[in-house]
Amino acid sequence: MDWLEEVMIQCPQCGEEFAIQIETAVDGTVELIEDCAVCCRPALVRVKTSRGEVMGIDVEAA
Repeated sequence: MDWLEEVMIQCPQCGEEFAIQIETAVDGTVELIEDCAVCCRPALVRVKTSRGEVMGIDVEAA
């Protein structure tokens, strides 16, 4: 089973979409800081995973 999933998120500061990879091996909620691929400003990303799947994503300015 592939434990990495690529998802698209929208930068809360410039509005552009970009892809990030999420490790889904652990069930639960993970918080990480991702720099926008377009404007380079940081975003706080909360990802909920379950059984190798991304169940939900919340993105806000960091």
